[in-house]
Amino acid sequence: MGRYSKYNESTFRNNFDKPFDFLSFNQKLIREVCEKEIVLAFDPSFITKSGKETPGLGYFWSGCVGRNKKGLEIGSFGAIDILNNTCMHLCAYQTMKDEKHSSLLSYYSELVILKSKQLQKTSKQLVVDAYFSKKPFIDASTSVGFEVISRLRSDAVLKYPYLGLAKQGRGRPRIFSARVDIKHPDEQFFKPIVKEPEFIAYEAVVYSMALKRWIKVVLVHYLTTDGKPKSKKKYFSTHLETEGTDILIYYKARFQIEFLYRDAKQFTGLEQCQSRKEQSLYFHFNASLTTVSLAKAVHHLNQHFEKRKSFSMTNIKTQYNNQLLLNRFISAFGINTEPTKNKSIYLKLCEFGKIAA
Repeated sequence: MGRYSKYNESTFRNNFDKPFDFLSFNQKLIREVCEKEIVLAFDPSFITKSGKETPGLGYFWSGCVGRNKKGLEIGSFGAIDILNNTCMHLCAYQTMKDEKHSSLLSYYSELVILKSKQLQKTSKQLVVDAYFSKKPFIDASTSVGFEVISRLRSDAVLKYPYLGLAKQGRGRPRIFSARVDIKHPDEQFFKPIVKEPEFIAYEAVVYSMALKRWIKVVLVHYLTTDGKPKSKKKYFSTHLETEGTDILIYYKARFQIEFLYRDAKQFTGLEQCQSRKEQSLYFHFNASLTTVSLAKAVHHLNQHFEKRKSFSMTNIKTQYNNQLLLNRFISAFGINTEPTKNKSIYLKLCEFGKIAA
């Protein structure tokens, strides 16, 4: 930024030390450009960082290499616009290991609780991946008013409610019936909601032994090309009135936050901060992710849905690089861009190098 703008490096460094409410800023942006159907997503992401003195430096899971790596980690909240099928950044916080938290899951749970009031101004539905489908995180999130949507482990034990006659005499009434067999779900409880050549989905309210609560489960049987069962997944919501089709749509849309991370790492320097100050790192991470959201707002979501092309940060960055270089040439050579002929050429040159998205 210091190399390409009119401000020097120390100006940016000094401003990165100042506080800024990225969460409120991004919420205002989302209200302006997004549709009303929005769910929250939370997902940690590994950040490459060398050195020894950076706060929060430790070993965290890296999905790219499939193992723990030395570096930093951020936990980011995103707003998933369901109708536009895209994710806008809300806020990101660096994972700071300490003795207060017995595990990373405990740290994530506390982060959700601390930010719950302001996050729920955007949505009360929180979508997370299967790692978070554990009782401590689910209990912490639901205790502050979130409706959690996630995926259960393949070996999760579920039980049907008991609908038989009540036992006479002393003793606790029977609550559960048989264990759910995901290969052969009981049609009395599991009702088909979606039938496609690729999969069949069923929904039911059952009891999760691991979560110690009743949940709305969507059981999906994925099929091969000849219609035979290939694999099975169990998605769920802690809110029993959530439509089964919505659970599938929301969980599938959760992956948009991964694209947000990808674009920020490739095009807006998410992993390129050299500071060792906690405040500067916070500012850098959020500025990088917010820049992707601003690019979506200006170049993607402002277009009509039917005319909209795929979002491409490559094209947007190419366009701005072209404009920066052209404006430099125009200033240096004293070229007049007012004539109509020059304007059309200028626009063509700004588009130079874009790919077909």
